[in-house]
Amino acid sequence: MAEISYSHCSLLLECPKCQVINYMDPFSFWNFSGKIKCAGCDSIYAVGFTNGQRVKGPDAAQGPHDRLPGYAQSKDFKTDYKTPDKVSLPTYARPPDQKHGPTYKNVRGKPVSAGKLTTADLVGSRPRFILEGKPYQPPK
Repeated sequence: MAEISYSHCSLLLECPKCQVINYMDPFSFWNFSGKIKCAGCDSIYAVGFTNGQRVKGPDAAQGPHDRLPGYAQSKDFKTDYKTPDKVSLPTYARPPDQKHGPTYKNVRGKPVSAGKLTTADLVGSRPRFILEGKPYQPPK
């Protein structure tokens, strides 16, 4: 089987020391210039990305890292790194335990963002206020 080199891929960093493939999260690394840490051997590299394309590095660097890769795995795809000291935690739009936001109404009095419905608010699987043709009133 031919050896694949990821050294020239834009948002992938193949560590020159340990050959671990570090995946840079596009949201965090789209326009980034700084230091990152390899998940396999903890080496620090200086890199630069502009519009998702690598424009600088990887060059060996010293000191603390700025960011961690989003995901990392070995070239044989048998070892992946998932601990928080090796890869960064996923970014959420809201905290993972918050399922619904508060209820807001527009200028016409119609709900534009709804809260969680209780079993009393439902008829079967349909919301009661839709069946009755009334505007939604959040529980108080």
